[in-house]
Formats: sequence, C-alpha cells, structure tokens
Amino acid sequence: MRMINTAPELTVFRCFGDDAEVFLQSQFTSDICAISNGGWSLSGYCSPKGRLLAVFFVCRRENEFLVSTHESLADSVIARLRMYVMRADVSFELLSGQQLAFHDNRAGGADVSHDHSDSFSPQTLLDISTIDAITTEEASSALSFETVCIELGLPLISGPLSEVLIPQSVNLDLVGGVSFKKGCYPGQEIVARVRYRGKPKQRMIRAIAEHTGRPEPGTHIRVATATSGRDGVVICAAAADTPGEIQLLAAVPTEVVNPLGSGSLFWGDIPLTVSTLPYPIPAEAPG
Repeated sequence: MRMINTAPELTVFRCFGDDAEVFLQSQFTSDICAISNGGWSLSGYCSPKGRLLAVFFVCRRENEFLVSTHESLADSVIARLRMYVMRADVSFELLSGQQLAFHDNRAGGADVSHDHSDSFSPQTLLDISTIDAITTEEASSALSFETVCIELGLPLISGPLSEVLIPQSVNLDLVGGVSFKKGCYPGQEIVARVRYRGKPKQRMIRAIAEHTGRPEPGTHIRVATATSGRDGVVICAAAADTPGEIQLLAAVPTEVVNPLGSGSLFWGDIPLTVSTLPYPIPAEAPG
C-alpha cells in the first residue's frame, strides 16, 4: 500500500488565470515553465535585496499551480504577491480544505544522505501533491515532512527566517530551486552576482545533537573555528532516528564547510556532529 503523509505546517494556495505561469516565472527563483504537469519544484521568493521572503513547493496542475509555504508567513507573502499582479489575469485562492501530501520514495524511508550525487534530484525521491484535509486522518503520521526535508537537505523557511538569508545560504541553488538561465525576478541581480562575481558567505549543513529538545528556527549556532567571526543559524529541526537525538539544518559560514569536522559547531553548549547531505556542497571560500 502506498503510504501518504501530510505536511500540516504548510499552507496551500491555488494560483490560476491566463497569466499564472508568466507571473510566477517573473516572481520566483526557479524555472516555473520547466515544471511538468503533475510535477513539482522548490522555489524561492526574494526581496529586491535577494533575501528569501519564503520558500515554496510549487506543483503544476495543467495551467494552474498549487503553491505551498510555511503557515507562519503564508498570508504575508501571498499578500505581497497579490500587490504585483496589477492587470495580469492571476488570482490566488487559499485552499483551506487541502494539505500538502507527500510520498517518500526512498527504500523503506532510508536515509540517502551518504549517497552523494552531482545530479541530485529531490523529485525522484519525493512525490508531492495535495490531499483533502478531511481525509488526512487516513494519512500516515509516522513520518514528518520536516524530517524528510532535513534528511534530503531541502530548506523549510518559517517566519523567523523571512528576509534573513539569500538562496545560496540554504543550498536552494543546489536542489533545483534557482535558475540562472531564466529572466528577471525580485532579487535576481543579487543572487546572480553571488554566483558569477562572488562567493556565498554561508552554506547549509545537516547536523545531529544528543538532545531531546529542538532549537527553534533562527536559533544561534556557535562556530568555534570561524576566522571571519560569523556564526550560524538553525533553519529547522526534528527528531532523529536514534532515540535521544535530534537532527537539524543550519546555515553556517562557507569557510568551515569544506572540510567540516565535528567539534566546531555548538548549539549553546551542546556539540553538533555534522552529517552528510545527499548532494555535494561546492568547496568555496567566502567572498
């Protein structure tokens, strides 16, 4: 039996109208036109300064799109998008009776973080759609969406991190969430400049801690070996497979990413053990 899980922490909106594809293409960081019918993609929505306001999971349904983002910032970013619709034939509708649904295609839900691939595609490991909220009682609650995203290295941006990080700081460009071949979108010049003329100052890593509590998004991560004086920040956290442990994603200075060993990162006084992601992080020095 195919096990379906839900992501209640995400809010789902329907984007429709004759200009829906063109509009989202002009606002989001990924290539919306390249999403196949029934397919999905991660995509960022940036401020003019290139800071992520939100990260969306975008599903295409023929000429319509289902866009899902964290509930803590959904209303504000959709309101902002509506401001830029102007005379375009585009509407956003809250689907309060729907939830994002996902199926984990990994064998037995196995952790693939050790399977480095230069052609990493989260779409092959994760099916995403929506499901009627009234049927979610039938959906499995054994696997949280946050856990899957942490293991796959997919950033979940919530309210405390809105307008804090650029796409490269959370590896959005490494998981197909940024297109450098499409046209303009808010913050595009800044994002492109980091790629072509500079270096990201932060990259996202996965780490494990022996603790039962979970740090909130935006929590400070101390980097003991950083010569730049910069520290890190928690993106999201969830329980790990081993009882008494948690796992998290954190944006940390690029100078400590390659090579990055245990003993340099701390959540308060709690040491973090770095765990690999299923895709390589480029060896980059800070710009």
